[in-house]
Amino acid sequence: MAPVDIRRLNGWAVAAAAGAVVAMVGSFLPLMTINGRSVSGSTVLVGNAVAWSVSQHNTVTLLLERRDVAVLATIVVMLLAVLCAIGRFTRWAAGLGVLMSAGIFHLLLSMVQRAEALAVPTSLEVSYSVGTMFCLAGPLLSLVGFVAVLAKRH
Repeated sequence: MAPVDIRRLNGWAVAAAAGAVVAMVGSFLPLMTINGRSVSGSTVLVGNAVAWSVSQHNTVTLLLERRDVAVLATIVVMLLAVLCAIGRFTRWAAGLGVLMSAGIFHLLLSMVQRAEALAVPTSLEVSYSVGTMFCLAGPLLSLVGFVAVLAKRH
């Protein structure tokens, strides 16, 4: 198998992969500090414990607002960015990458909003940490990278 020529890698796809890495790191970092207490994605509760109950209307919401689902989707985005970077299946991989990046942004933003909902009634002294910035900036960088890959293809 021939080695990949680094000069031929798509730079925007590499930026999309870097955004996915930033989002993944941010999802494991503390999101904010409330009165000296750190709140991370693992300390933010999703909702009730019965996530698969049919009688409840928020079943899908509970499933899609989980950090582990966002991390798995971020791994898929990294694989799509690698496909775009080496020039394989670029059109459909970039299109799917746009959709997945937007979904990841929604999932991580909802995690940050749940942390804010936990924090705001407690106190007004809330300071956002690097984790929140990474959770919000990483998927947006991926989204921009995939859109630029699509723009170059058309």
